[in-house]
Amino acid sequence: MCYATKRKIADCVKHLMKKKEIRKITIQDIMDATNMSRQSFYYHFKDIYDVLEWIERNDFAERIICEPDQTLEEWTLHLFHVLDEERPFLERVVNEVEWPKLLPVISAPIQEQMRSILVRYDRVGTCEADLDFCVKFATNAYCYILMDYVYRRKHKTDQQLREEVHSFLAMMDTKPMFHSLDGAPVESRLVG
Repeated sequence: MCYATKRKIADCVKHLMKKKEIRKITIQDIMDATNMSRQSFYYHFKDIYDVLEWIERNDFAERIICEPDQTLEEWTLHLFHVLDEERPFLERVVNEVEWPKLLPVISAPIQEQMRSILVRYDRVGTCEADLDFCVKFATNAYCYILMDYVYRRKHKTDQQLREEVHSFLAMMDTKPMFHSLDGAPVESRLVG
């Protein structure tokens, strides 16, 4: 029952966002449209921004789950498809709410998926700290790219996305780009 009520309120908010700015949607607007009492709203949510977080957390997280046999490239394409399908809602949220506040909401499900992908493909060492760092690094990169994609209203074809992801993965899968930090110090070539 609790989920059904939250879903009804969330769907109503998404519908109202097509007609009004977020800050102009009132609790009374929501309650009138859902035929519910204000008590019901406040039992489930603190305010409209709490509803937006719930929508992002539930709708986004459920839709971006990586399938067991999906490659990182395929999952990334799927992620962008979800963004494109939810673009009207996400654009409103990103443009009307400070988008850095949204990052924790979207980063949690991306982090979970990134961890499962990296573990499955054994792309990190055996150290848990290394895995945690790589997951956090990749998650932050994905989140900022996704926010930029929505915020700047970018549109890319599947082919463009495939090429970009493939290029990135191919570059990262080549020889190490940096010298080991625990090796001998390298003398500077700068003349002083």
